Amino acid sequence: MTRVRSLEGREAGFVAGLVQTLFRFAIGKPLNPTKVQAHATRGMLASVFSNALLQTGRWEVGKDLCELMRIRVAALNGCPF
Repeated sequence: MTRVRSLEGREAGFVAGLVQTLFRFAIGKPLNPTKVQAHATRGMLASVFSNALLQTGRWEVGKDLCELMRIRVAALNGCPF
């Protein structure tokens, strides 16, 4: 199975390079997922924005909803209770 090549610098494009630079300044090193996601820039931007939104802590899922999701997934998978 072939691997997806990591893209960096000019090869990644302007937007992907900008996101990689922001991560390099924030964390100290470029992240491998952003290098691979540079193949699909719109997907990478969606991933970055959704992670930034969810990290605010205002979008927590309640314990009751988590339990309902576990039951639903178990039912879809045919897990007997």
